[in-house]
Amino acid sequence: MIFADQKDIFRCTEIVRDELTKKDIKVDKDVLNKITVDIMTISYSKGGDYSNEIIRSFAETYIEEGFYKKFL
Repeated sequence: MIFADQKDIFRCTEIVRDELTKKDIKVDKDVLNKITVDIMTISYSKGGDYSNEIIRSFAETYIEEGFYKKFL
């Protein structure tokens, strides 16, 4: 995650937690962090940034497609 600071990571983690909660998916803090880093990396690699809208969009698709399951 190039160009991400602690504030970005914290904010993105809260967005990912919110999206997981909407789908009634419960994960521990370690898994949540791994999922968040993965989503942020995907966003960066696709030319996106870490804005709320972009992260929420990637998180919705990531969770819908079940990609988070690789960390369970």
